[in-house]
Amino acid sequence: MDYPFEHESCFRQVFRTFVCVVLSLLLGLQVYSYFLDPQEALEGDFTDIKYMVMQLTRGLSEVNRKHESLQGEMERISEALPAVAAAAGRAKDALEPSRRSVRHPLDVYDYDRQMADYALETAGARVVDTGETLEHIVYESPVSWVLHMISSILCRECPGASTIIRPGNLPGECWAFRGSRGEATIRLLGTVHVHGLSLEHIPAHISATGEISSAPRLFQLEGLEFRGDPYPHDFGTFEYDKNGKPIQYYEVLQSSSKGFNLVRLKVYSNWGHTVYTCVYRVRVHGELISDQARSTAQVNDDDLRIENE
Repeated sequence: MDYPFEHESCFRQVFRTFVCVVLSLLLGLQVYSYFLDPQEALEGDFTDIKYMVMQLTRGLSEVNRKHESLQGEMERISEALPAVAAAAGRAKDALEPSRRSVRHPLDVYDYDRQMADYALETAGARVVDTGETLEHIVYESPVSWVLHMISSILCRECPGASTIIRPGNLPGECWAFRGSRGEATIRLLGTVHVHGLSLEHIPAHISATGEISSAPRLFQLEGLEFRGDPYPHDFGTFEYDKNGKPIQYYEVLQSSSKGFNLVRLKVYSNWGHTVYTCVYRVRVHGELISDQARSTAQVNDDDLRIENE
């Protein structure tokens, strides 16, 4: 970009050249008149030359003053440009909030407002079974340990497992089970065509130890016809990235045309913790099947079974 003071510098060079040419012409005329009439030349023309030189000097001084003023204005504008650009960016974000939502479609704080969760306890879902999983609890007395073991054997459900279907993501608000393998069967709020699931864990920077080796790594989701179904539908095995976002979405690898009321989460490993594994939140996503659609699907299945017989 050409700046005005660059044009001013060119003008000064042209102006100086013009002054030199005029002075040369005047000097030539003075020499010529000196030879024709030396006395008159000495008395008259030197006064005119002195006057013109003074005028030219004043003109150059004015040009220099304007040049310095213009340069100062350009420096002030250059200093103000970063602040103007930042203000323009803030105004643009304020006027276009939709662009921010498109750029960050899975915002951690608004995740539950973007995708329906059919495993949410406050909507009617329940954890009904945890298999042979043993909950990791720091017991205050032997009596509390015995009571916990009895309840686990009779109910086959860890009392803290319901944490994985409740809102809340603060450090410690998780289901901790012993070792690196565990499972939880969740009764959804209805029959659902499962399309995907989300697994949540806290990020390392808010962990008290500064690391999240207790986060699950490899896990599997299954669809069950009934509790204890020996032939569940395998939706796929997935891996949680401990260096990724706190909430990670996984689309099912083997979809099913059938809806399920029960799903089972199986954790096979964690990121290195030798004592326990923590699961903070599990979400199940898909489409809820209405009663009419479910009865129609049941009739079609019965007809197909009759034809096969």
